[in-house]
Amino acid sequence: MGGLTRFDCALGSHGLMRRAFSVAIYHAHQRQVSGKPLLEQPMMRQVLSRMALQLEGQTAMLFRLAHAWDRRSDAKERLWARLFTPAAKFAVCKGGIPFVAEAMEVLGGVGYCEESELPRLYREMPVNSIWEGSGNVMCLDVLRVISKQTGVDEMLSEAFSDVRGQDRHFDRAVRQLLQRLRKPSEALGRDITQQIFLLGCGTEMLQHASPPVAQAWCQMMLDPRGGMLLSERVQDALLLRATGGITLIRCRMRLCHPAICYAYRMACTRQLSGCCSSYI
Repeated sequence: MGGLTRFDCALGSHGLMRRAFSVAIYHAHQRQVSGKPLLEQPMMRQVLSRMALQLEGQTAMLFRLAHAWDRRSDAKERLWARLFTPAAKFAVCKGGIPFVAEAMEVLGGVGYCEESELPRLYREMPVNSIWEGSGNVMCLDVLRVISKQTGVDEMLSEAFSDVRGQDRHFDRAVRQLLQRLRKPSEALGRDITQQIFLLGCGTEMLQHASPPVAQAWCQMMLDPRGGMLLSERVQDALLLRATGGITLIRCRMRLCHPAICYAYRMACTRQLSGCCSSYI
């Protein structure tokens, strides 16, 4: 029961993150800056696309974890759930706090005011990180599974081998993790737990996401150098998916009649407002 509650904490934090993101992208879609929507500003598109990409990885991982819990009568799936549940709780719940703060920044000052729902989401975010075991407790639990349960190394190697060779950042992170697991140190418990979760996400992304999106996720989350920019193709795909299929590819306003552009944007705003409510 404790494992299911921890899984529920990860799901709850992920849902709050998705809601915060939906509020942010809805605001960016309708807010005009320098004569065009905030969503069309290059820096803001990078910010929102990175947020969407982070959520994509978490969603894929949490679906895989739900599958493992559904099939925990199988020994391998039970071990998978036993290892990745505390890892997911640690990583998702801990990452939710800065994620919602970023969403508040998209709105600016109004995102901090109580008229917006984001302050309430921001206050709510730390709860799941503390409830049913705080961060260090989750990391100690992951180390306990690694040291006490048999077959963990084999299970991880088998899972990672299915996608090995598809992305160099993923392959390098796998080698680093397997080396650390030969003699896991408690002092590195947080790093090991975070890396296990990220490689679980990366495995699911490389298996199920489109290659450009999966490789962008691996570079963003697994490349320690940072500084990467998401391509226009990846941005368009992520923002389109994040809004439930509404076209957010930049409108060439010079080629459109102003009245047509206005009608199009009003229609998108109404649809986007409706899709946001599905994340409550």
